[in-house]
Amino acid sequence: MANKPNEFPTWTELEPHELKSIMKNMQKYLHNICTVLGIQAINDLEVCQETLYNIFKKIEQRRVYFHIYHTEPNGKPMELGELNEGSLFCFWILKQMPFRHNFYRNNFLNAKIALCVFMNSVNYYAVKNSKKANLTDSIIKDMYYSFIYRDLSKEAIMALAKSLVF
Repeated sequence: MANKPNEFPTWTELEPHELKSIMKNMQKYLHNICTVLGIQAINDLEVCQETLYNIFKKIEQRRVYFHIYHTEPNGKPMELGELNEGSLFCFWILKQMPFRHNFYRNNFLNAKIALCVFMNSVNYYAVKNSKKANLTDSIIKDMYYSFIYRDLSKEAIMALAKSLVF
């Protein structure tokens, strides 16, 4: 078992084909963003590509972290999973604010996009696993407020996402 730093491989940058796969995967979290924001087209949003790449890199690093440091009850390595992936995407949008738009203040825009990602990932996970999502209007308003004004950790957002699926 590897337990010394020199026994682990060094992280390498993401390859272009990996980025394409990640971008395609992220579309399921942002499929309805135009409707949520009330904009005509996704091209109305400005995106800092470097920041978005950094977010994808952080998510992939966390995927490796889960594989190495977390185990399932049966002893197998734990996978990050869609719910945690969506939660991490949400967290990093809140922290790094990659999106811009002329009519929105930056923090409100990115909080709204993060909320959209959060809700879509919870709904996607619930449907995929034949469960229900507990996303009431009150919960959504509280989440939006929290995303703007509170400092939520990655783990808190992942735990909250999991708790909203039954």
